[in-house]
Amino acid sequence: MTNKIKRQRFSKNEWLEAGLTMLATQGVDKLTIGSLSRTVGVAKTSFYWHFKDRQDLLDHMLEYWISEFNTVLTDNPELLPLPAEQRLQAIADTVTGQELAKYELAIRAWASHDQSAQTVFDSMHYRRMAVIKQSFADAGFDPLEQETRAQVFNCYLNWGNVMHSDTAAYTKVVKDLIPLLLKP
Repeated sequence: MTNKIKRQRFSKNEWLEAGLTMLATQGVDKLTIGSLSRTVGVAKTSFYWHFKDRQDLLDHMLEYWISEFNTVLTDNPELLPLPAEQRLQAIADTVTGQELAKYELAIRAWASHDQSAQTVFDSMHYRRMAVIKQSFADAGFDPLEQETRAQVFNCYLNWGNVMHSDTAAYTKVVKDLIPLLLKP
Protein backbone atom coordinates (compact mmCIF):
# COMPACT_ATOMS: atom_id res chain seq x y z
CA MET A 1 0.00 0.00 0.00
CA THR A 2 1.51 3.31 -1.09
CA ASN A 3 -0.63 5.66 1.00
CA LYS A 4 -0.96 5.12 4.71
CA ILE A 5 -4.52 5.30 6.00
CA LYS A 6 -4.85 8.79 7.50
CA ARG A 7 -8.29 8.63 9.04
CA GLN A 8 -11.22 6.32 9.14
CA ARG A 9 -13.97 8.52 7.76
CA PHE A 10 -14.37 10.89 4.84
CA SER A 11 -17.55 12.90 4.23
CA LYS A 12 -19.78 11.93 1.33
CA ASN A 13 -18.86 15.12 -0.54
CA GLU A 14 -15.16 14.44 -0.01
CA TRP A 15 -15.62 11.00 -1.58
CA LEU A 16 -17.54 12.53 -4.48
CA GLU A 17 -14.90 15.21 -5.11
CA ALA A 18 -12.15 12.60 -4.90
CA GLY A 19 -14.10 10.38 -7.30
CA LEU A 20 -14.53 13.22 -9.80
CA THR A 21 -10.85 14.09 -9.52
CA MET A 22 -9.87 10.47 -10.17
CA LEU A 23 -12.35 10.33 -13.05
CA ALA A 24 -10.71 13.43 -14.56
CA THR A 25 -7.15 12.20 -14.11
CA GLN A 26 -7.48 8.46 -14.72
CA GLY A 27 -10.85 7.76 -16.32
CA VAL A 28 -13.86 5.82 -15.15
CA ASP A 29 -12.26 2.40 -15.72
CA LYS A 30 -9.53 3.11 -13.15
CA LEU A 31 -12.04 4.41 -10.62
CA THR A 32 -12.46 1.52 -8.20
CA ILE A 33 -13.27 1.53 -4.51
CA GLY A 34 -9.80 0.22 -3.67
CA SER A 35 -7.92 2.67 -5.88
CA LEU A 36 -9.98 5.59 -4.63
CA SER A 37 -9.45 4.57 -0.98
CA ARG A 38 -5.71 4.25 -1.54
CA THR A 39 -5.52 7.57 -3.38
CA VAL A 40 -7.23 9.53 -0.62
CA GLY A 41 -5.63 7.50 2.16
CA VAL A 42 -8.90 6.58 3.84
CA ALA A 43 -10.16 3.15 4.84
CA LYS A 44 -12.73 1.49 2.60
CA THR A 45 -15.10 1.27 5.56
CA SER A 46 -15.63 5.03 5.25
CA PHE A 47 -16.67 4.50 1.63
CA TYR A 48 -19.31 1.95 2.60
CA TRP A 49 -20.72 4.33 5.18
CA HIS A 50 -21.90 6.53 2.28
CA PHE A 51 -22.26 4.21 -0.75
CA LYS A 52 -23.53 0.68 -1.39
CA ASP A 53 -21.02 -0.08 -4.11
CA ARG A 54 -19.08 1.42 -7.03
CA GLN A 55 -22.21 1.97 -9.12
CA ASP A 56 -23.83 3.85 -6.27
CA LEU A 57 -20.75 6.08 -6.11
CA LEU A 58 -20.92 6.70 -9.87
CA ASP A 59 -24.62 7.55 -9.69
CA HIS A 60 -24.01 9.97 -6.84
CA MET A 61 -21.06 11.52 -8.70
CA LEU A 62 -23.38 12.41 -11.57
CA GLU A 63 -25.93 13.89 -9.16
CA TYR A 64 -23.17 15.85 -7.42
CA TRP A 65 -21.84 17.12 -10.77
CA ILE A 66 -25.32 18.38 -11.65
CA SER A 67 -25.97 20.02 -8.29
CA GLU A 68 -22.53 21.53 -7.68
CA PHE A 69 -21.34 22.33 -11.19
CA ASN A 70 -24.47 23.02 -13.24
CA THR A 71 -27.62 24.11 -11.42
CA VAL A 72 -25.89 27.31 -10.32
CA LEU A 73 -26.43 28.32 -13.95
CA THR A 74 -29.50 26.41 -15.08
CA ASP A 75 -31.65 27.11 -12.02
CA ASN A 76 -30.43 30.61 -11.16
CA PRO A 77 -33.37 33.06 -11.06
CA GLU A 78 -30.98 36.04 -10.92
CA LEU A 79 -29.65 35.39 -14.43
CA LEU A 80 -32.79 35.69 -16.55
CA PRO A 81 -33.62 39.35 -15.75
CA LEU A 82 -30.14 40.52 -16.79
CA PRO A 83 -29.63 42.01 -20.26
CA ALA A 84 -28.11 39.48 -22.68
CA GLU A 85 -24.51 40.73 -22.51
CA GLN A 86 -24.54 40.96 -18.71
CA ARG A 87 -26.19 37.54 -18.46
CA LEU A 88 -23.54 35.92 -20.67
CA GLN A 89 -20.81 37.66 -18.67
CA ALA A 90 -22.37 36.47 -15.40
CA ILE A 91 -22.47 32.93 -16.77
CA ALA A 92 -18.84 33.20 -17.89
CA ASP A 93 -17.74 34.70 -14.55
CA THR A 94 -19.49 31.92 -12.66
CA VAL A 95 -18.05 29.13 -14.80
CA THR A 96 -14.49 30.50 -14.76
CA GLY A 97 -14.54 31.84 -11.19
CA GLN A 98 -15.92 28.68 -9.63
CA GLU A 99 -14.10 26.32 -12.03
CA LEU A 100 -17.39 24.73 -13.03
CA ALA A 101 -15.92 23.20 -16.18
CA LYS A 102 -13.13 21.27 -14.47
CA TYR A 103 -14.88 17.89 -14.81
CA GLU A 104 -16.71 18.53 -18.07
CA LEU A 105 -14.34 16.60 -20.34
CA ALA A 106 -14.13 13.68 -17.93
CA ILE A 107 -17.92 13.41 -17.63
CA ARG A 108 -18.22 13.64 -21.43
CA ALA A 109 -15.60 10.92 -21.94
CA TRP A 110 -17.38 8.67 -19.45
CA ALA A 111 -20.72 9.38 -21.14
CA SER A 112 -19.30 8.33 -24.50
CA HIS A 113 -19.40 4.69 -23.40
CA ASP A 114 -21.97 4.62 -20.59
CA GLN A 115 -25.62 5.12 -21.53
CA SER A 116 -26.81 6.32 -18.12
CA ALA A 117 -23.98 8.86 -17.90
CA GLN A 118 -24.82 9.90 -21.48
CA THR A 119 -28.47 10.46 -20.54
CA VAL A 120 -27.48 12.65 -17.59
CA PHE A 121 -24.89 14.55 -19.62
CA ASP A 122 -27.32 15.18 -22.50
CA SER A 123 -30.05 16.37 -20.14
CA MET A 124 -27.67 18.78 -18.41
CA HIS A 125 -26.30 19.99 -21.74
CA TYR A 126 -29.84 20.69 -22.97
CA ARG A 127 -30.65 22.68 -19.82
CA ARG A 128 -27.43 24.71 -20.08
CA MET A 129 -27.97 25.40 -23.74
CA ALA A 130 -31.52 26.60 -23.08
CA VAL A 131 -30.19 29.24 -20.67
CA ILE A 132 -27.47 30.35 -23.08
CA LYS A 133 -29.75 30.33 -26.14
CA GLN A 134 -32.24 32.50 -24.30
CA SER A 135 -29.52 35.15 -23.97
CA PHE A 136 -29.07 35.18 -27.73
CA ALA A 137 -32.84 35.14 -28.28
CA ASP A 138 -33.15 38.19 -26.02
CA ALA A 139 -30.39 39.85 -28.07
CA GLY A 140 -32.60 39.46 -31.15
CA PHE A 141 -31.02 36.55 -32.99
CA ASP A 142 -33.09 34.07 -34.98
CA PRO A 143 -33.25 30.43 -33.77
CA LEU A 144 -30.46 29.17 -36.03
CA GLU A 145 -28.11 31.94 -34.91
CA GLN A 146 -29.13 31.40 -31.29
CA GLU A 147 -28.12 27.76 -31.57
CA THR A 148 -24.81 28.43 -33.33
CA ARG A 149 -23.75 31.26 -31.02
CA ALA A 150 -24.80 29.34 -27.92
CA GLN A 151 -22.80 26.29 -29.08
CA VAL A 152 -19.66 28.40 -29.60
CA PHE A 153 -20.07 30.10 -26.22
CA ASN A 154 -20.77 26.86 -24.36
CA CYS A 155 -17.95 25.04 -26.11
CA TYR A 156 -15.38 27.65 -25.19
CA LEU A 157 -16.69 27.97 -21.64
CA ASN A 158 -16.42 24.26 -21.01
CA TRP A 159 -13.31 23.40 -22.97
CA GLY A 160 -11.37 26.65 -23.23
CA ASN A 161 -9.66 25.99 -19.93
CA VAL A 162 -7.96 23.00 -21.57
CA MET A 163 -6.37 25.30 -24.15
CA HIS A 164 -5.08 27.75 -21.52
CA SER A 165 -2.90 26.77 -18.60
CA ASP A 166 -3.35 30.32 -17.33
CA THR A 167 -6.78 31.06 -15.85
CA ALA A 168 -6.42 34.79 -16.55
CA ALA A 169 -5.86 34.12 -20.28
CA TYR A 170 -8.87 31.80 -20.39
CA THR A 171 -11.04 34.38 -18.61
CA LYS A 172 -9.89 37.16 -20.94
CA VAL A 173 -10.71 35.18 -24.07
CA VAL A 174 -14.18 34.38 -22.72
CA LYS A 175 -14.73 38.06 -21.89
CA ASP A 176 -13.57 39.08 -25.40
CA LEU A 177 -15.75 36.41 -27.00
CA ILE A 178 -19.05 37.74 -25.63
CA PRO A 179 -19.18 41.03 -27.61
CA LEU A 180 -18.11 39.16 -30.76
CA LEU A 181 -20.96 36.67 -30.37
CA LEU A 182 -23.45 39.48 -29.80
CA LYS A 183 -22.55 41.32 -33.01
CA PRO A 184 -25.18 40.93 -35.72
